[in-house]
Amino acid sequence: MQKGNAAYIKTMNKRLILKCVMEENAITRAAISKKLSLSKPTVSTLVNDLIDEQWLIETGNGSASKEGGRKPVNLSFNATRSYIIGVDIGGTSVGLGLTDLKGKVCAFREFPTQQHLHHHLFEEMKRHVESMKDQLRISDEKILGLGAGIPGVTNSRDGIVIEAPALKWKKYPIKEKLEQTFRLPVHVDNDVNTTVLGEHWIGIGKHKKNLVYVAIGTGIGSGIMINGTLYRGSNYSAGEIGYLVTDRKYAKEYHPVHEGYGFLESVAGGASMSAQLSKRIGIEVTAKEAFELYDKGNKEAIAVIDTALENLAIGISNYVSLFDPELIILGGGVSNAFTLIHKKVMDSMKRYAPQTCEVVKTSFDKEAGVIGSVALFLNEFEGLFNI
Repeated sequence: MQKGNAAYIKTMNKRLILKCVMEENAITRAAISKKLSLSKPTVSTLVNDLIDEQWLIETGNGSASKEGGRKPVNLSFNATRSYIIGVDIGGTSVGLGLTDLKGKVCAFREFPTQQHLHHHLFEEMKRHVESMKDQLRISDEKILGLGAGIPGVTNSRDGIVIEAPALKWKKYPIKEKLEQTFRLPVHVDNDVNTTVLGEHWIGIGKHKKNLVYVAIGTGIGSGIMINGTLYRGSNYSAGEIGYLVTDRKYAKEYHPVHEGYGFLESVAGGASMSAQLSKRIGIEVTAKEAFELYDKGNKEAIAVIDTALENLAIGISNYVSLFDPELIILGGGVSNAFTLIHKKVMDSMKRYAPQTCEVVKTSFDKEAGVIGSVALFLNEFEGLFNI
């Protein structure tokens, strides 16, 4: 065997062992050998390397065999060997977090987007990250890199935001800007793509191979996972559920609430509901206030929200017909009205779709975007297993 091939096989086996341990809370060398069909001497040698490199730690004894003898030693993944920066750039606020390698958010910060969007946005991000590093007493060497989610169509390969209406960005070199600011490896994607990765990694979508995450906020977007792989489409715009047309008659006279927004989000997004109800009652209200009026039986609020949610439910039913997912996860600010939305969606699904599927609320809170961005980084960053 050539020396190059031997080194490659060794690296691949180390990756397999590391991934195997990451999937378990605790596992012995013998169990790894059996699970991966690798010889015990090979596993023992490579495990010792991984311990020396601080990827693995010995955490105690397992169960002895029936024949007795010394109890085997359990191995666990060292989640605090390194940390990752997660950035969630929203139209309203920017969320930032430092997580360990298992996605635990060890520190979190946020600041208003619009206040800094055109003045020192990246400097403000840097300031908050430095604050978190100081809080956790983490050195630069412990940071693997940065993942970021953007509210718009994003070319994840080139790191270019094709269009993000909430930020007024077009063809914006977000990856380059972040790399210049942090001097770290950076991966970027649409924010709902990152969130579906986060849900699949450690959220409510764990162990599901086919799932859809729908974010209902100012606009409406979605991330699609097919057979365990994020589906981005040929132009990075897969999952743009906000552009679905759900009412043929109204579509003829449709005008977007905001430039760059699609039909569905212009009739069912938070900004749309807020704008429609404000116009009807003559005072400005937020989407949250619109739902509060709905709960109080306000007729105008009921008319606006029922129409919006009927369109949203039809759009989600179309997704079920197209992708037959195991699970649909609802997130975003408007998802706080989950009980109401869930009923509308299930009624529509039963009426229009060939099958129904489970619809659940996101398992994450305000840290969802940070966890998703970290999941993106780990999904894309080959250096994690460059050992």
